[in-house]
This record gives sequence, structure tokens and C-alpha cells, in this order.
Amino acid sequence: MTTTYKTKTVILCIVLLMLASCSKKPEFISIENISIIGSENDNLIVGMDYMVYNPNNVRTKLRQSSMEIYYKDSLVGNGFLNEEVILSANDTLKIPVTCKIDVKALHTFYPELLASDSSKFDLKGNGRVSFMLNSFTIALDDQIELNTKKAILTEIEQRLDYGENFKLRSISSNRLPSLKETRLKLRMETTNPLPIAYQIDSLKLNFYLDERKGSVAQWSLEKPYGQKPMESQIIPLEVTLNNLDILKQLKFSWLTNQKVNFTILGEVQVRIQGYGFKVPIKDRMEIGL
Repeated sequence: MTTTYKTKTVILCIVLLMLASCSKKPEFISIENISIIGSENDNLIVGMDYMVYNPNNVRTKLRQSSMEIYYKDSLVGNGFLNEEVILSANDTLKIPVTCKIDVKALHTFYPELLASDSSKFDLKGNGRVSFMLNSFTIALDDQIELNTKKAILTEIEQRLDYGENFKLRSISSNRLPSLKETRLKLRMETTNPLPIAYQIDSLKLNFYLDERKGSVAQWSLEKPYGQKPMESQIIPLEVTLNNLDILKQLKFSWLTNQKVNFTILGEVQVRIQGYGFKVPIKDRMEIGL
């Protein structure tokens, strides 16, 4: 029994070695069915099918696969296959893979990506395949095309907000009360955190003592302002308040505190490469009497 067992074991090992020596390396075929699934935080989620052909007469195992996504030689995303996948014998297998592209990593390329409906990204990576006693590495080097406009526009919209990009910084006035009017001189700082220029088409402000009542002053931008990438600038504002309107809403606390509180509501309209964005404004300020 012992001799027979040893003989069978030796024969089995020989057969396995022969099969292993005749094994062929599985082949990467293509990337197909590419689609943008959605977004998560600052990442664009991209789904695709990784096509692999197994030329062997027995099944093999794809144990691990990873890929990196590049745009013009800049690493912008990656994807992983952490679960083991069985490759059927003499068959082509479609393996779903999910990748993440960091939208912030595309900042430098916003102008050209917004101008194109289809941009090319490079995929590079490898997969590790086990076949009996052998182990192979499948190289991946391919290109995919994606339309990233929507994701970039969403990112821009999220980054354009009052407080970070638009903020009233200083206030001066001729003191209340005067005979007819009070003039306020304000400075609004506009900051562009994006690597792409934009234009401020309009900027409108309404000044309220009480939001439940009418505004006591309005101000609007006379002409568009150009905003350079990654820079700040100051827009001067001069607002005229009608003192009669102010006195109609007079509160005793103004006299005791020697100051008046204003609520400022408005909107900034920004245009970037033909796309419009609206930034609501809500702020409070006080001036001394």
C-alpha cells in the first residue's frame, strides 16, 4: 500500500509538472462598458469591465488586480480588485471593476476638460494569476474616454460660496443721522480658488434693517468683473441709505447701543467657459451712530 501510494503521488506530481509546463499566460483583452456611476465626496466613481482570456484547458485564478488612472501623465485615480476571481477554461471573462478619480487632482486641466465632451485617460496596472504551480502577471496598458464635465461643474459649484470666495471686508460711513442720506463705503473681496478664470456677470445686494420689511438700500455691479485664476481682488461698493426709511424702522436699542445692524441679502452670478453659477449672499454688518 505504501509503495502504491508513493507511486501514485509521484505520477500525480509528474502530471502536474507537465501541465504546469504547458500552461499559457492569460491575456488582457480590453476595457469595456465604461460608465460614470456617480460621485462620492471629491471622487468620481467609474465602472468598467476588465476583459481577460484564459487560453488553458483548466480554470485559473485571478488573485489580485490593481490599476492606476492617468490624465496626461498625472496620476488622478486608481482601482482595485481585491476578491479572487475564477477564470474558466478556454474562455473570456468579464470582470467588473470600480475605480475612483480624484476630481481635485484634475484642477489643472479644468479648462480643457470643460471644453471637451470626451477626454482620454490612460490605464496602467497588473493582475496576478495563479495556475497550478505557476504564477503570472497580466500587464494592463489601455485608454478609456470619459466625459468629466458634470463632475467638474459640480465641484466648481461646491467651491463657489459666500464667505470663502466673496466677503464684505470693511465698512466706513458718514455717521447717522444726517439730513437726507447716509453713504456707506464697503469693500468686497473676491477670491478665486480655481485654476481657471471666471467672470462676475452681476452682483446685487439689498440692505435690510428688518427682513420682514422692505430694503432700505440696493446696490448692483455696473459692469462685469474678470477674476484671474488663484487670485483675489477688491471690488469697491458705495451704498446710499435713505435716512427717512431708516427712521421709519427706528428701534430704541439703536440709540442705547449707538449702532445699527443691517442684514445684507443678494446674489453673485459667475460665468466660467459659458457655464453660469449663482452664489447666494447673506451677511450682517453694523455701523456706529
